[in-house]
Amino acid sequence: MKPVVIFILCTFLCIGCGKDNFDVNNPDVTEFVRQLENGTYDQFEYTEDGERLWAKMPAFQKKDIPALISMAKETVLVSPCDHFPVNPVSSMFPYRVVDGKACIMLGEYLLWCAEAVIEGRGFASLNPVLCNINYSNDRRLDAVEIMAVREIYQQWWNEYGHLADPQKLPLEGTVYHWR
Repeated sequence: MKPVVIFILCTFLCIGCGKDNFDVNNPDVTEFVRQLENGTYDQFEYTEDGERLWAKMPAFQKKDIPALISMAKETVLVSPCDHFPVNPVSSMFPYRVVDGKACIMLGEYLLWCAEAVIEGRGFASLNPVLCNINYSNDRRLDAVEIMAVREIYQQWWNEYGHLADPQKLPLEGTVYHWR
């Protein structure tokens, strides 16, 4: 009897430890962020030969915007970046390089995801890079500036988020834009 009980417990443990099944067509923002942070996001496009091409962008919806904006308060730099969905038509390296290591500032990236949903597009721009019109396009915004942009998005959501077709985009009339 004891071996049967042990077998059953082991079976349930193995089932519980299975691979995360993330649904890109009905994504959970919290799970997406968790997977980005720990490098386990694994939804990719593949060639017919099975060669990995790029990470798929989850099909976020309007209902996901508040969570994306809320979770954008994270200014942590995440690396490696090979599992982040980015616009596959861009030829620019969209990552920050800090201490010789490519990384993405999570808050900036999540705002880019929110912008894509707001605009009703797959990607908000070619790259998840915020720029200030007063700076060179080569200069990246720092964490304080990213949090200021996050506040702009939060205010925009509070004012326009309930509208079916807002006539104004969050960064319209500001010094910020997506590259």
